[in-house]
Amino acid sequence: MRKQILKKNKISSKSPAKVILSGEYSTLYGGASLAMAVSLYLKASIEIIDLPIIRIIKKKPVSYSLEEYKTIASRIDHKYKDFLAGFIPITDVLNRTDDLILYILHRNINDYPITGLSISIDSMIPIGRGFGSSSAIISALSLVLREITNKPFQNKDDFIKETGYIERLQHGKYGLIDSTTIIKGGVIYINNSNITQYSNIEGEWWAVDTGEPESFTGECVSFIDKNFSKSVIWNEFNSVTNNIIDNIQKKDLKNLYDNIRNNHYLLQSINVVPPLISKFISSIEYEGGSAKISGAGSIKGEKAGLVLVAGYDPRKLSSLYGYTCHKIKGEKNGTILTESLC
Repeated sequence: MRKQILKKNKISSKSPAKVILSGEYSTLYGGASLAMAVSLYLKASIEIIDLPIIRIIKKKPVSYSLEEYKTIASRIDHKYKDFLAGFIPITDVLNRTDDLILYILHRNINDYPITGLSISIDSMIPIGRGFGSSSAIISALSLVLREITNKPFQNKDDFIKETGYIERLQHGKYGLIDSTTIIKGGVIYINNSNITQYSNIEGEWWAVDTGEPESFTGECVSFIDKNFSKSVIWNEFNSVTNNIIDNIQKKDLKNLYDNIRNNHYLLQSINVVPPLISKFISSIEYEGGSAKISGAGSIKGEKAGLVLVAGYDPRKLSSLYGYTCHKIKGEKNGTILTESLC
């Protein structure tokens, strides 16, 4: 077999996190959704090595043979088919630590003979909390691999489609909002597959990490699909999302914050806001702020991942609950290459 001449020996990229302002689940049912890229980052680096292995650098480095990672990727495809057939839950599709990374490699370098690769991931983005960590790692690694193999994405739409295709393995369905926001950056509005990008919004914004939800995003998506797929509530979500867009364009912070509250009440009605989180948000509202879960939430337990807070400093209140806070601002850039060495 002819050895592939690779474009670069080492290359790096970074992706921002994202927060959903309004419309969780809505794009799955034809509604609008609104999200913002924010200044928490995941950085990915890949180096070509002479050993015939895939090495993943972490506290305890792990190595896979070139045949092994292809076998794992093929098994993941079969498990996703089993999920679609109703034989297994979505959480069984990617059930090992490195499954996602190996599948990304398979999608991007399967036809390219290589000697070996060393992969390093450095992330400030909390995993499984609603910050878009899946789209961040998929887009960052895919961009690096396409650059190394000299097979760049034709355009950002192609890049978004590929990222969403891989992300469905974790969430069960293909949604545009995470991948589009993280790849494009800025504020992203999606309505009926029409995408509009806005500059960053004003106001005071905080991301509160309430801890990893007991239910995975895919479980929540399956729960919503079973119980609310034909509900008229998506029209109400759509109305709130469009009101927020209007508030952003008019720089109307008061009504923007009010609509963040309205979004929270809708999320409560579809049972993805745990009681303790509802209590926390009620306390924020009592102090004059607004808040909502930003992401899948949870259908069980007391944690819900990311809570987005607007117009209020939640640090004192969060400390009483044992939550971690991040003051956030918008990030105008999406996933980009950051370093290239021959």
